[in-house]
Amino acid sequence: MKGLKKVEGINVVPLIDIMLVLLAIVLTISSFIALGKIEIALPQASSIVKLETKRFDIAITADKKYFVNKQQISKNELITKIATIKKDDVVTISADKSTPYEEFIFVVDNLKQKGIEKISMAVEK
Repeated sequence: MKGLKKVEGINVVPLIDIMLVLLAIVLTISSFIALGKIEIALPQASSIVKLETKRFDIAITADKKYFVNKQQISKNELITKIATIKKDDVVTISADKSTPYEEFIFVVDNLKQKGIEKISMAVEK
């Protein structure tokens, strides 16, 4: 048994290889995230179809009043108005900072029930 040699450590070369691959992946993905877009050159077409999307601005005041596109409406009218919104339309919700959270959730819940996913929240910088 004099010929067997005892190993006193671990081989770190495979670990370094794995870390370099992970670093390359992280750097590649982070460049896409930092730019916010992937740059592509789009081909040209002779005919263009423009999709009709509407913008809906829903505002909620501190005293629980609802406005759609700057027109005051009741809570029941808001539900009816939300029923007319298409999935491709853009909805912006702005609520007073003193508005009860329940009112904000009421609006978001009704939008989600209709399958509307393009919802943005208006905030002040």
